[in-house]
Amino acid sequence: MAEAAATALGVIGFLGQLFDGCVRAYGYFTTAARLDQDSARLVCKVRIEEMRLVVWGREWGVAEGRLERESTPQMAALAGRIMEELHATVTDFVKLRDRYGIVEEAAAQNGQAKGAKEARERDGGRERGWRKELTLRAKWVIADFNDGLDQLFPPSRLPSLHRAWRHSLLDHAQRDVAELALLASSAEDSYPQLRASAALKKLRINLDLTPQAQFRPTFAFRVARADLTLDANPSTHGGGPPRSTPGHDPRVAARHSAHGPVLVEWVEYDREDPDERFLHLRRLDDLARMLRSASARHPDLHTPDCVGYGDDAPAHPRYGLVYKLPPCPSPTPSDAASLAAEPPADTPADADAATPAHTSLHALIAGPLRTPDLTARIDLARTLAVALWSLHSLDWLHKSLCSANILFIRPAAPSSSSSSSSSSQKDAASSAAQVPCIEAPHLVGFDASRPDLDPEMSVNPRNPSIVNLYRDPRVSSFGSGSHGGGGSSHEKNSNSHERDNGGPRQPYRKSHDIYSLGLVLLEIGWWKVLSTYYKPHYSAERWRDKVVLPVLVPGLASKTGRLYRDVVERCLTVHEDMSSSEAGEVMEWVVATLESIRT
Repeated sequence: MAEAAATALGVIGFLGQLFDGCVRAYGYFTTAARLDQDSARLVCKVRIEEMRLVVWGREWGVAEGRLERESTPQMAALAGRIMEELHATVTDFVKLRDRYGIVEEAAAQNGQAKGAKEARERDGGRERGWRKELTLRAKWVIADFNDGLDQLFPPSRLPSLHRAWRHSLLDHAQRDVAELALLASSAEDSYPQLRASAALKKLRINLDLTPQAQFRPTFAFRVARADLTLDANPSTHGGGPPRSTPGHDPRVAARHSAHGPVLVEWVEYDREDPDERFLHLRRLDDLARMLRSASARHPDLHTPDCVGYGDDAPAHPRYGLVYKLPPCPSPTPSDAASLAAEPPADTPADADAATPAHTSLHALIAGPLRTPDLTARIDLARTLAVALWSLHSLDWLHKSLCSANILFIRPAAPSSSSSSSSSSQKDAASSAAQVPCIEAPHLVGFDASRPDLDPEMSVNPRNPSIVNLYRDPRVSSFGSGSHGGGGSSHEKNSNSHERDNGGPRQPYRKSHDIYSLGLVLLEIGWWKVLSTYYKPHYSAERWRDKVVLPVLVPGLASKTGRLYRDVVERCLTVHEDMSSSEAGEVMEWVVATLESIRT
């Protein structure tokens, strides 16, 4: 054992040896089997701290000796002292078990712990309460050690560090509902964000496990059509439901009788296909549950709160997913310019002045406003990467990620329409000198999204916000003219994930979402919409292999720098069959790299 330790010491250094010893000590503590309920919660709490340490060591490269090479002697000495204290606290599992009341359930069933149990009952639970108090103290001591190690990171790195260990714990729990419930319960008093994420993933899995035949719509999420007042916009009301192209927004602003300003996102269905309609209804009901109060409970998802959903029948065969519009700041010069440059489809001239306006990232890129500075664009890319990483930690795939499904909420335009046409033209001309505000994006377009690992294939999405141009060629078969419209038979085939050779439909995976993110980041880097470079005769493979990878990605370095280009290239070249944990590692690297870029 000493020889092995000496060998390890020569390979990974003194701090690496301490780190390895701490991880092994945690293993002795957390591998206890068949514990009673209270002890299981304690071990889960300690496992949380174990994951914090493991992720900390991975980020610093402690096992490879990077911390010792790159840190100052003072920082290395501090890290060593903290890990020595941590090792001393958790190294002796037997002592902790005897002192803090960790009782193995199997031993109790065999009668070995019967005397201790009877003693606790005679004492009226006083010993149990004493042990519980010491247990909490031990847990807090271990957490304090991890807090001290966290402080070795720059403050700007801490949010991603915390996301990394939260997502690792969620991935480790996989789809075990009992494990997720234990994780949520154990994190309740110390890590509210972990508790919320574990509870949300548990909800997602429970919804998945409900057989289709047993599904019943949630009455609380049904929005009566009479409670919605849609903006009087001819493009969305005259002649039928809106068809979607990259430049046409399938969403419309509205006002709810109780919730005030809302945004309605239409999802079309086939009147003649009740099975498809029922599948859409279930997906929307599940989404309403998932996204309820999302902005407060799950801020990393960057989604607006969902009020519910309604049916626009009999006027139009479509469901409407209703989002509550978040509050927006007072108008700035950039906001005013953006609103002046926007087509009237987003905000009608007679709209209420208090109703916020929305615009998509696609519209901003294609519009006349100036290109935002590099810092703002990198911040936007990082925010979107965090959103997708967080979504994937819940085993949930977006499946429709594109710039048209990324919204920005801005103050409404003035309701007065008395300004002359000449002044309007002057405002539109001057808007070209303004820079759009791209802070606080909101991820929408969840109408076609579905859970990861869902054995049931998705229904054919009819929502026009799904743009085939952003799809991974391994699940897309777009061709001539299919990148814009919504309703052609060719698009329906690609939305069904059918191969060009007529083979079976392929399941959508996290790697496909990551590919779509890479294309969105490519647009943000160039600040040009992808359709600028697309030719109608391109196949999906030719578009990727002849234009995106050999031309657009290499040229990105001169616009954004090498690191940003590397991020885009990594997203566009991920392996299709990567595991969930591998996809999480890719997204962790993407976020960390974007955070490391200095402009």
